[in-house]
Amino acid sequence: MILAMLKVMILSLVRDRGALAMAFILPPTIFVIFAAIFSGTSGNDLRLQVAYGITAPSAAADRLETALRAEPALRVLPDRSDDATALAALVRGGEADAAILVRAALEEEGEAAPVLVLVDPGKAMAGSIAAGHVQRLIAQALPDVAIARSVPVIAQLAGGFDPAQQARLDAALAAIAQTDQAAQQQGQALVATQTLTGAGAGSATVTYYAGAVAILFLLFSAMQGAATLIEERLSGIVDRLAVGPAGTDVVVVGKFLFLTLQGVVQVGLIFVVALLFYGVDFLTAPLPWALTTLAAAAAAAGLGLLVAALCTSKQQAQTIATFVVLVCSAIGGSMVPRFMMPPWLQDIGWYTPNAWAIEAYHGVLWRGEGLAELTGPLIAMALTAVLGLGLSVWISRARLKL
Repeated sequence: MILAMLKVMILSLVRDRGALAMAFILPPTIFVIFAAIFSGTSGNDLRLQVAYGITAPSAAADRLETALRAEPALRVLPDRSDDATALAALVRGGEADAAILVRAALEEEGEAAPVLVLVDPGKAMAGSIAAGHVQRLIAQALPDVAIARSVPVIAQLAGGFDPAQQARLDAALAAIAQTDQAAQQQGQALVATQTLTGAGAGSATVTYYAGAVAILFLLFSAMQGAATLIEERLSGIVDRLAVGPAGTDVVVVGKFLFLTLQGVVQVGLIFVVALLFYGVDFLTAPLPWALTTLAAAAAAAGLGLLVAALCTSKQQAQTIATFVVLVCSAIGGSMVPRFMMPPWLQDIGWYTPNAWAIEAYHGVLWRGEGLAELTGPLIAMALTAVLGLGLSVWISRARLKL
């Protein structure tokens, strides 16, 4: 009997494609995604996207730019800026993970560090990584800079250099500039990091994860609620409604409206808690927040109904729904911030509703963006909702003809 029960379980698993995918495809898929993310954080695959600017032009600043653009661990935006405000806007807008600004002559001693790394507080790790790369490149590609900054101090202690000594010093510095030897002196003094402030209250990290958790649970609840479509189809309720003038459309559209409304309430509860306990004030931008929430809830409802329409059993729907939600959340940024992912995985993430919803919420609540800046994310989520609902209606109609 034990062997017979074993055989029954094996046959049940083999015949259930959803269970097979859940048992043998989902685990390695999730592993590959997280392996790609976390292996990249310690190697060149991370490849931060940075902006570069110079407000104090010099030959050393140009050499630093050349070294940065040749660095495989960084993706430097093609345009160089001479405006610190514009660089900060790129970082706040998410177009760059960090910005590197040369604000003073690298060779000259000053009160402030000549290189300033600008970083969004939601990507604090990106600022540390970028600053580390700058320090290393200065030591490797510009070893004469760190030494030249020490010369005034030495000259003051020694009472100054005569013309012959100064000439020999200049020649030595020029020779050092042509070598690849690392000079670590004063490396940290050359680079400083500035964390930008946002328009919203509360923590940037909490604001980010409020949106990340919101879209994650929107997908889960929509998938679960849409699965009732399968129960109604199997019980014959859909067939009885199909004889009416609206056919099966009323079932699908009605569930879409319910799931969207339910999602709006769920997200509202998440942000109320974020407001009360963490100071994330979504009430300062009620219309952009409401439109983002409505679009995200509708997109989740559309995807949930599409999965339910495609599946033939509730168990199959639950399996596939779990697969879809976990994969979308992993590559879309709900589990790990997308800037930590390799570039190819970041590009794939834009095909998930998670990435668009997180970007929209972060833009509204932290960067203070208006409806004009939210057009892209809102359109993407709205198209997802319309496409999911349209395919669900079409598939439900087609099933009646089978």
